[in-house]
Amino acid sequence: MDQRFWISRFRLVAISFSVFLAASVQFAEAQQAIFVVRHAEQSLEGEDPPLTEAGRRRATALATLLKDAAITEIYESGIRRTMETAKPLADTLNLEIKTYPRTDIGGFVGGLRSQHAQDRVLIVSQSLRISRWLKAFGHPADITIAPTDYDNLFVIIPKGDAGSLLLRLHF
Repeated sequence: MDQRFWISRFRLVAISFSVFLAASVQFAEAQQAIFVVRHAEQSLEGEDPPLTEAGRRRATALATLLKDAAITEIYESGIRRTMETAKPLADTLNLEIKTYPRTDIGGFVGGLRSQHAQDRVLIVSQSLRISRWLKAFGHPADITIAPTDYDNLFVIIPKGDAGSLLLRLHF
């Protein structure tokens, strides 16, 4: 076979590899899905209250709901009620629960995009921070959660330059 044949073959392989790399970089810009949930029902005792019995049942329900969602990372805010909400799913999936920095949500989201590209991530937070999380992931509108609402589950599906798709579910 002549040299032109091999050069054209090499060019075809090089072009195919370049297209693959470009696609990989585009997909690596954001996670497959981000799940954001408020902690479950809490008691009113103490400065860092535990979950109530209803809260423990809700945390178990969340674990049942998300056990097949292919979640690979779980983050919580470092307070008892978020840890206790995340624990049943972490135990089910045999994952370590990590704590996110409560003061720098935007910086954390940037790091999450680069360090956990292609992951499915659960973030357990407090109700007043949910809207900030959603905005950091590209959702433009404010979201309000009533003090008695513990059943919201937000699913963010990044779409690269096109923003993101937000699903608001209840469990």
